[in-house]
Amino acid sequence: MRFLRMVPVGVAALVLAAQAFGAAPSVEIEHVDRTRTLPAGALCPFDVVLHSEGARRTTTYTDASGALDRFTVHLSAWKTSFTNPLTGATVSTVLAGPVIVEAQDDGTALVRIPGNDGLIVQPGGGPIYTDQGLIVYVAPDTTNWEERLEVLHVAGGYRSPDDFDSFVAAVCGSID
Repeated sequence: MRFLRMVPVGVAALVLAAQAFGAAPSVEIEHVDRTRTLPAGALCPFDVVLHSEGARRTTTYTDASGALDRFTVHLSAWKTSFTNPLTGATVSTVLAGPVIVEAQDDGTALVRIPGNDGLIVQPGGGPIYTDQGLIVYVAPDTTNWEERLEVLHVAGGYRSPDDFDSFVAAVCGSID
């Protein structure tokens, strides 16, 4: 009986503690179906039609003062395809996994990206490019979170940020 009287007190304490740490996170879901053409030289030596489709869910967390604490971006059912408009050849990748961006006291941001950030499979030939695992890096701030000031950790098959040439070779070579 004494335990049952303590339950409402415990629940009230948890609610008040949660409010002290910040507001409930805000969630924004964007459905994307976007096609654009990259001109010759931007990615491949020929034009490439880039199509991205899926849902992007951004969850933003604030601290007790209302300042940004962190945000996460999750892509779901996300597929990106690259097509050579001259030949019709297409290769695609499914992206999955979150991006987690945390504001730091010095104004920078700590970025963690675990998951699958690229798996390109040549039809009938198997995987020609993979980029999976975890990367952790410091960004200038939460607005410019994609800019890498210092890479702290790369593991599990995640490609080095300096290895973009492998991605370009896989995409362009498979649709040329």
